[in-house]
Amino acid sequence: MKKTTFLLMALALTGFCNTISAQQREQDSNDKCLRFISFPDFFNFDIPHPCPGYDSAVNYFLNQVVLEDPDFVLVAGDLVNGHWWDSPACVKHMGSIYYQAWLRRMHEHKFRFYTAVGDHELGDDPWPKSKIQLIPFLEKAYCENLNMPLNGPVNKKGLAYFVREGDLLVITVETFEVIDDSMHLDVTGEQLQWFRKVLDDNADAVFKIVQGHIPVWGENKSRSSSRLMLEKGKESEFYRVMVEHDIDLYLAGEFHDVTVLESDGIWQIVHGSSWGREIVNTEDYLKGEIAGYDLNLTMKRIYMDATGEYMWNLNKKKGPREAVTVNEKTLKDGPEITGTLTIRKTGGDKQFINRTGVFQ
Repeated sequence: MKKTTFLLMALALTGFCNTISAQQREQDSNDKCLRFISFPDFFNFDIPHPCPGYDSAVNYFLNQVVLEDPDFVLVAGDLVNGHWWDSPACVKHMGSIYYQAWLRRMHEHKFRFYTAVGDHELGDDPWPKSKIQLIPFLEKAYCENLNMPLNGPVNKKGLAYFVREGDLLVITVETFEVIDDSMHLDVTGEQLQWFRKVLDDNADAVFKIVQGHIPVWGENKSRSSSRLMLEKGKESEFYRVMVEHDIDLYLAGEFHDVTVLESDGIWQIVHGSSWGREIVNTEDYLKGEIAGYDLNLTMKRIYMDATGEYMWNLNKKKGPREAVTVNEKTLKDGPEITGTLTIRKTGGDKQFINRTGVFQ
């Protein structure tokens, strides 16, 4: 009788322990999830803080990002308009105003953020010789205000850098190189050597993401964009290095619309927006979540309306509209999911599953 009772108690205890173990495993899995949000081209114009015509819509957007509970956010360039080419003093003065306005919004929402250099951070295209001469001052204003990590190549400290978060490696590159007093849209020279070394040194990372402002390849949908693309595209050494090192995502902006392409196992995700243009009537952001050997991606869309007269921006005849509001559709239904994808890595294989919407 005693043996039977003991056996039943042991079985019950084993079942209880297995239940606790399963619950603990699930909790551990949730605890280990790493989440990030990407929204390039935020704002693409010089937007002050506060800005009564924008604040409600901006806070709605950023509060939605807060609800996603990200560990950090990625913003691949064009934080400002940057038409500050009057003088080095103008660059410093305007940078202190509009970068700091941008930063206050990030700090108010308690985001840890990693940004990339866009063409607007460098005065916007094109780049005549007079503007090329201001590039060092424009880059300095970006570095001094944004304070990005300083682990990049010597000639691009604070402009190109990497971040390692557990099994995730994120590398931010500057897709603009001044060579012989001319602007080239590429990642080359010292930066390319550094890029390769970072990938070699972090070969054990399960997932690898590269963030740069301009797309590398493909036909990309655009709205109110200069449509800047990497020189040589897939023929570039930069692309070949990404293929060799099994990059999973290349995140870009510039085109102010959403185009998702896959090539050689790399998903190029062009997304983001441009605030204050009627034609750019959505704000699109990417949610990423890493759980074990799965990278789950979700693209979401918020509808916006731009109205009013043109807002003043230095050296810009037609700046953004003076007001942006959240469209009734989004206020009623919330952000719209426009696509999903899971990148699964097991046994040395890479699978693309759960593909819907823009990822199909």
